[in-house]
Amino acid sequence: MKKILFLALPAALLFSCSKSGGDDGPNPPEPNPGKQQDIAAVDSKLTGFLTTHNVPGATLAISKNGKLVYVQGYGFADQATNTKVTTQSRFRIASVSKTYTAVAVLKLAQEGKFSLDDKVFGEGKLLGTTYGTAPYNTNLGNITVRQLLNNTSGAWGAATGGDVIDQNPAYTNTQLFNWILNTRPNPQTPGALYDYSNINFWIAGRIIEKFSGKSYVNYIREDLMAPLGITQTDMAGKTAADRKTNEVTYYGQGNDAPYVYNIAFPRRDADGGLITTATDLLKFILAIDGFTTRPDMINATSVTALSTGSPVYASYGLGLGLWSAQNLWYNYGSLPGTRAGFMRHNNGMAIALIFNSRANPSAETAFVQGMQNLMLDLIKNTDYSWQDIDQF
Repeated sequence: MKKILFLALPAALLFSCSKSGGDDGPNPPEPNPGKQQDIAAVDSKLTGFLTTHNVPGATLAISKNGKLVYVQGYGFADQATNTKVTTQSRFRIASVSKTYTAVAVLKLAQEGKFSLDDKVFGEGKLLGTTYGTAPYNTNLGNITVRQLLNNTSGAWGAATGGDVIDQNPAYTNTQLFNWILNTRPNPQTPGALYDYSNINFWIAGRIIEKFSGKSYVNYIREDLMAPLGITQTDMAGKTAADRKTNEVTYYGQGNDAPYVYNIAFPRRDADGGLITTATDLLKFILAIDGFTTRPDMINATSVTALSTGSPVYASYGLGLGLWSAQNLWYNYGSLPGTRAGFMRHNNGMAIALIFNSRANPSAETAFVQGMQNLMLDLIKNTDYSWQDIDQF
């Protein structure tokens, strides 16, 4: 499957999105989410974006100083049945899952299970010689947990032999891991360059499983989400028949169309496999944002680690983009049929925005730029009259 990864816009990582006729505004309000007063200027921009980019549906959540001040569904969750997106609709979030993975690792490290600077492969190291055929080469043996999470492992990215996450889709996790270590040796010194890779986070998922004693998704649900009162985060299914309750239908445009329902879920878990609502995504982000408006699930040392770039690439922390010129943290996700993103600004605003389609990969630049500009406008433009309500 051909997959497009987000590369950098001038100042930010980029990580695209049909509108059926006759639906010119937000979907009808649902029963009493904090007596929200809809904002026409916000809703107009969202519905206009759907029309421009031929996207069936979207979900939006915005917070101010830790309060959920705006939440809305737009367009269609399923065009065939005319089912509208609601605030309870669940979407794939693709690479936004990487932020969850990084936080899960930080939580385990905070509990003393291991250190971020522990090495991963080899005798006496975190995963030992469980996978592949030992002895490993020197570079592989020197990869640390932190280097997996900040994409400086020296392997498995575009600059180091290519991302192989979609190779051998019928393989189990163990079979894929053995194949990767035996056939894709580490070509670069760990820590020497930034090279975005899904494999790094997929491996981190195996560390989470070993040291938590749970499957990746169960650890996310039970140890990260449940204490926050979040119940709608789960693992994506591969086929349309595998969709969870309230999960939207996904729509591929152009070259994406054949690939929407053959992604190797649930094997692709820790790098891009989660589904959730915009509200629950935003609640998670506010639990790691380092602000005092809501309690964080990780301590200040872990928040600092999460939001600190590497010596070779200051704009990427641990599963988290860092956009210093805009004073924000962010992450974007992209798979056939999915675009997702969040931003957390230093001004106390945060946003989650998810679509059930993305632009044809051959023409995605306008979509990605437009989505980014829309999110920046919603969290920076002081003309919007956000109510002092909390719908969490």
